[in-house]
Amino acid sequence: MLDDRLLGTTFVLPTSHQEGEITLYGIHYHYRVTDDAAAGDTVVVNAVSPLYLSVVKPEHRLHY
Repeated sequence: MLDDRLLGTTFVLPTSHQEGEITLYGIHYHYRVTDDAAAGDTVVVNAVSPLYLSVVKPEHRLHY
């Protein structure tokens, strides 16, 4: 997929909005929060699409 290398990347949410923009490795990405994470929480990228990164709190991440 487009940026599968971002799967598992963590960052701190800058706002409590369910959608936003974050810069990772010098590239701007749109993200969507898919659980109850709030500003200041650490989140992990658990899915990647051409439109946005899907992020959740690490304790809600699927383990394979």
